[in-house]
Amino acid sequence: MARDTLVSWQTFALFVLFPPAALVALVFFPLTLLVFGWLYYRGKYEAVLEPEDSGPKGQLSDSAR
Repeated sequence: MARDTLVSWQTFALFVLFPPAALVALVFFPLTLLVFGWLYYRGKYEAVLEPEDSGPKGQLSDSAR
């Protein structure tokens, strides 16, 4: 059976939609790595600042009672 088009609409949709999706991935992948790195170093810095003998937040340690 002869076709009226050169390619199917699915192939055309992939051809049109894939390049923008690839560009979005190229932008968001490094951005995601930067966010994870920032969260890691922020947590590491806050852990250094926090005194070691303090309990969970909201509870008084034994020395403060």
